[in-house]
Amino acid sequence: MTRTNQINLKSSDKQDQFDIFVIDDNFDQANILKLLIEQYGFTARFTTDSKSAFQKILKYKPRLIILDLMMPEIDGLRLCKMLKENPYTANIKIIIYSGKLYDSDRRKAHMVGADLFLTKPTRANLLLNSIKKLLFTPKNEILQN
Repeated sequence: MTRTNQINLKSSDKQDQFDIFVIDDNFDQANILKLLIEQYGFTARFTTDSKSAFQKILKYKPRLIILDLMMPEIDGLRLCKMLKENPYTANIKIIIYSGKLYDSDRRKAHMVGADLFLTKPTRANLLLNSIKKLLFTPKNEILQN
């Protein structure tokens, strides 16, 4: 398996515009999510490097981010907080996608601004319905549910 699906910062901006950015230090997990998302008509890219993810997000401004919680360098909570505190990225929807099942992790994710917390593994239809809800439902309706 090649790593050509990761973002190449030297490509043209038009070519690299996409809907969803997956950030997971596990290459296989990130690639599977990307392929699943693309099967449903969304454009997606991924990176396994949480340290460079913030700069890539600033450059490409995806509509939604699926973010692993436990990663080396910068963990998902810290990256989520950085994104929600930055005026250029604050409105990007973020799903924390983690193998951790603790309520405390769920609470921490929401405290730093995550829009949704899903546990790994999750059913494809739940993930895709969550993506659609976050991208296509007005914010005030999401908060009521």
